[in-house]
Amino acid sequence: MKTHTSTVSPLEFIPDIRLHFPSLRSGEVFLDNAGGSQAPKHVIDRVCEYFISSFVQTGADYAASRRATHTVSLAHQFGCGFVNASSHSGHKGHCILGASSTALLHTLAEAYAGAIAAGALGSRREIIVSTAGHEANIWPWLKLEARGITVHQWHAVRSGDNTWTLDPDTLRPLLSDRTLLVAFPQVSNIFGEVWDAATITGIAHRAGARVVVDGVACAPHILPDVHALGCDWYVYSTYKVFGPHMGCLYGSADAFAPLTGPNHPFIPRDALPTKFEPGGVCHEGAAGLLGSAAYLRTLSAMATGREPTAATPDELPSRDELKEAFSLIGAIEDALQRPLLGYLAAHPRIRVIGDSAAREGRLCTISFVVRGAESARVARAMNAQGFGCRFGNFYSRRLIEQIGLDPADGVVRISLAHYNTPDEVARTISALDAVIASI
Repeated sequence: MKTHTSTVSPLEFIPDIRLHFPSLRSGEVFLDNAGGSQAPKHVIDRVCEYFISSFVQTGADYAASRRATHTVSLAHQFGCGFVNASSHSGHKGHCILGASSTALLHTLAEAYAGAIAAGALGSRREIIVSTAGHEANIWPWLKLEARGITVHQWHAVRSGDNTWTLDPDTLRPLLSDRTLLVAFPQVSNIFGEVWDAATITGIAHRAGARVVVDGVACAPHILPDVHALGCDWYVYSTYKVFGPHMGCLYGSADAFAPLTGPNHPFIPRDALPTKFEPGGVCHEGAAGLLGSAAYLRTLSAMATGREPTAATPDELPSRDELKEAFSLIGAIEDALQRPLLGYLAAHPRIRVIGDSAAREGRLCTISFVVRGAESARVARAMNAQGFGCRFGNFYSRRLIEQIGLDPADGVVRISLAHYNTPDEVARTISALDAVIASI
């Protein structure tokens, strides 16, 4: 029986994996996975079942409402387990579900603004924001300047011809005894580079500041671990991790303590997650999130050679099962990106934006520009042939501007997932080669 730990190539698991994704039968090549992953049948089935059996309001005592309430509660539990907040007393907290990571971070920024205005955070009125990430973790903080809060911008620094990094040494001078928060990305959604979030968090904490880690570009590839990172807040998008279109925000109990959520004034401020989920969460989305949990459990069984078991609706994947699933994901994606990066790095007209070598800490979100051609023209020519890649700044506009590119045209981005195939990669290379030769 093949297992991920045997001599079997991780690429041999892909045909079995693809059987769980109905959308892959279309023949289109999905290369925009950093923008949103495809949904496995587990998610589709759970959402359908929810609409059939539990499409009612939560909180009542009749059977359908009890089922709905239980589904939403389990979705929150899975969110905490996914980021490893469930089993460590120092990092127990709450996971807030919302429409998107962007919406959740705006909610969090408003809560901090209210706490500062109420004097709940003492003299700390300064925020440090990395401009190297998605605007979702930049603009919510920058806009607080209009309310008297000082915001310092922390920029990436060049580390090579086409590589940039978040250097902890450039953070230290920005910190003071007035620093309240440091907000930064764990992974660049342009470079595919994993930055040292644990070290950055440690530096911020020694200055008495809390940290907000944007894990959106990381969570589909590396299993989040707020215990290992030591962070106070961690946000990711469930629709980029084989789930429904939602966002999930983890916060430690201590980080939540001085804040008041936006829900109705008669709801107690410590009624979490309710206080931070005005109007409630998307119930069918919560069901879909449990479907993604079931998929990861299936992937774990596949990776270890265990016979898949019929999990009960209440059975969430263990931490070990999540690790097994993501170990396989990482091995497949590393193998897939190597020929693509090799081709891009060798092409005389292509400039890879980020590291052009496949290595540990380099994820399969790959950006590039073609000398003498607009990124829009390249991407659209690929789209016309059934390759679903994109161009632009991908909401990392400030970073694109910093590295000297036109933010309106930006880069071409090809982002792979563990359900892509070596054949798709080979066809992508062939099509891209022909497109570049024609323009």
